[in-house]
Amino acid sequence: MDLWKERIMRILHLEPYNYSKEKLSSLRKDCFLQEENFKIQEELQLHLKNYQYDVIFTRLGLSLDKQILSLQRELKYVVTPTTGLNHIDLNYCNDNKIKVVSLKGEIEFLTTVKSTAEHTWALLLTLIRNIPVAFQQVKNDIWERHQLMADELDGKTIGIIGYGRLGKIIARYAKAFDMSVLVNDTREIEDEVKEGEKNVSLEVLLRNSDIICLMITYEERNINFLDYSKIQMMKDQVILINTSRGEMVNEDALIQALKSKKISGVATDVLKNDSIWNGKLPIVPEIIKYAKKNDNVIITPHMGGYGKVSIKKTRDFITDKFLNQIEK
Repeated sequence: MDLWKERIMRILHLEPYNYSKEKLSSLRKDCFLQEENFKIQEELQLHLKNYQYDVIFTRLGLSLDKQILSLQRELKYVVTPTTGLNHIDLNYCNDNKIKVVSLKGEIEFLTTVKSTAEHTWALLLTLIRNIPVAFQQVKNDIWERHQLMADELDGKTIGIIGYGRLGKIIARYAKAFDMSVLVNDTREIEDEVKEGEKNVSLEVLLRNSDIICLMITYEERNINFLDYSKIQMMKDQVILINTSRGEMVNEDALIQALKSKKISGVATDVLKNDSIWNGKLPIVPEIIKYAKKNDNVIITPHMGGYGKVSIKKTRDFITDKFLNQIEK
């Protein structure tokens, strides 16, 4: 039997190694499932030139752009276990009636997924406690602490930009460390703000926070959200933590602020365009070049959501969400 000619739903799965055997079996039940682990964009493109699918389960690190999607004449679904969707050409999908099944908007479920929030707090503690520098010294047989005086969170003011699921979790962590908490969101959030938190304007938050956590969602209007003007509003020697998307921060403005000491330290899990990077960096961004010569920047490779429990939860959920849609 030629499976490619049979009218059975054909699924290309680009991340089978992160899905449970049970969920992969559920996809095979009434569908033909093709599992692949493409390392680079060109491998995916070559494959899609030769085979047609009804469904693609995708992942970060591979871009489903117009060039890729246009190769698939029969594609009906794109499934992604993410809230951010900048690795998918949503305009093309909308114009061609391709349904995108994602975690975006799944608020109730996402409150149970805490990996990115934990990583955000780990980045903050790692940065202010000088842990990478300290450990590197020890590995070099140096046992000396005089240049490693750490800052402390107790009594500091943290500003959380984006008071959604993750912003609320970070606020709880901050209160556990006896911090003052300022929050800001484009939505009306007064009824959501908890005791020990203060809802303020963006300008008030920028001017009064010792530490700023950027937790906003990826939207076109948010690209370069933190620009020169907003950075200049910040307190001198502020610390910036970014686990939203790299596109939300103007990198040139960020580097200038680091060099001038306006910003004393940065910890980020995201860089511009990193949602389509897979393996080796296609280019070396300026912020990485800066970090190679300076100790006040920590960068991790978009691994915030990559926790064992969270990976299983999100992959199970997105598989069930997709199956429920095709059963209707």
